[in-house]
Amino acid sequence: MSSSRPAGRATALVLSVLREAISTGELGPGEQIRQQIWADRTGVSRPPLREALEILANEGLLVHGLNQGYFVAKFNRDEMEQLYTMRLLLEREALKEINWPSEEQLAEFENIADGVEQHARSGRPDIAMQELAEFYLGIYELSPKKLIVEEVKRLWVLTAAYRSLSVDVTRDPARSGKRLRVIVDIMRARDLKRLRELLLRPTLRGRSGAVVGQDVSPGSSDELAAS
Repeated sequence: MSSSRPAGRATALVLSVLREAISTGELGPGEQIRQQIWADRTGVSRPPLREALEILANEGLLVHGLNQGYFVAKFNRDEMEQLYTMRLLLEREALKEINWPSEEQLAEFENIADGVEQHARSGRPDIAMQELAEFYLGIYELSPKKLIVEEVKRLWVLTAAYRSLSVDVTRDPARSGKRLRVIVDIMRARDLKRLRELLLRPTLRGRSGAVVGQDVSPGSSDELAAS
């Protein structure tokens, strides 16, 4: 298949589409990436597709098996505990201080919260989950500790496939939106202690094994968890 897209743009498109498919659960842990299917779906040729796959493998989101192809990374309970332990340490450090958002920025967070609820109500959990991650990572990006934040974002990518298995935003869309708006109000009040508590709770839940364990069903937490 030939492509009229510039190579760099084609690779970026594939990266975006595959990351979205993994983060929303369309591609689950351990699932193989069928290259021809994704080349057809994105309308790109094989070279930029392979380049994107190599990038995702280098990031740890995919694994490559010799003569087998590429698969979504799959972690066991111990490995997930390690990932969430690293996240917890880094997220705690990132949240030691933040640059409090302006009213304009707070309005943007409120719009994202509204979007999470609306897309959950309309049967689009894929978009709602993307917006949920955008909401949380947007708060971490308020931290002045930019190198730590970049590592937090990398670890969020690694746990993306499991987050889609443990969080059900469609279960109670109104509650999901309400909780996010509570977080916005906490930022408006500049209550760093409470903000840290709410943001770190999902990571603590993930470290406890709720993400890969069999003892907790999807969406069973009493609060919206963006783990």
